[in-house]
Amino acid sequence: MKNICLRLHSALALAGTAMLLMGASSQVNTQVTSSMTSSVTSKTTTSLVSRTTGSLASKMTNSIASSVKSSVTSSATTSVLSRSTGSQPELSPGAEEIAKLINFDRQVLLIVKAETQEHIQRLIGYDEDDYQIIAPGIAVSVQKDRTDRVLAALRKKLLPLKYMAFIVEMNTGLKVDKIGVIKGTDQYEILRIMHTDGSDPTISNQEVIARLKAWAKIATFDIIGADSDWVEIEFKTLPKDLKAFVEEVKEFSPDAVEQGPGSIAELIKEIQRTNRLFLSWE
Repeated sequence: MKNICLRLHSALALAGTAMLLMGASSQVNTQVTSSMTSSVTSKTTTSLVSRTTGSLASKMTNSIASSVKSSVTSSATTSVLSRSTGSQPELSPGAEEIAKLINFDRQVLLIVKAETQEHIQRLIGYDEDDYQIIAPGIAVSVQKDRTDRVLAALRKKLLPLKYMAFIVEMNTGLKVDKIGVIKGTDQYEILRIMHTDGSDPTISNQEVIARLKAWAKIATFDIIGADSDWVEIEFKTLPKDLKAFVEEVKEFSPDAVEQGPGSIAELIKEIQRTNRLFLSWE
């Protein structure tokens, strides 16, 4: 009986030990499983987040860079096109043909077009019989209130290219003038092309040119306008004896005084004020 009890006790002890071992194993398995699950979950989550964040960041960066590049390219292209089409004038087929016929630098016509935005035409001059002739030059109409400004701009830009701009028509009633352009630097060629002379047969085109050349020895001036019966000059330096000069002007062109200021004294004042002299023979 005692042996039986001992065996039973031993069996129960073994069973308890087994149960304890099983509990420990379960706990270990739980811990291991929990640890592995946590580790796998953490790694998986981290990997997914990292890959997702990286992918999103990469896509956003690429998208932004692409958008910025596209915007900059578009802006630059628009700017270039705007500059090239907005500021550069275009010549009509007729103007292009005129440039070829009279052997004018195309750049000269572009300058005239840019300054006036008006139709470019052939210049009309005169022969010794006062008949109109087609002259080797161009002409363009200009609103009267813009004449001086446009003329000054054209002379400044064209003289370095060896071309001369000058007024060829003054139309007070129509309020529209006309500016001509010819090739060269000899300003007396303006008078030759327009064949400027006086109504009196003794004042020929050669006499007008000779008189202005004589005045150029006592003063410096530019011929800024001419037609068949008038010429206008702009002084750079005035004659020292202005009264004696104006008296000679009245003798050579009475209309300069009579149809102008009205007296020698008033013409002197006008020349001093404007630095200009208008001679005419009507």
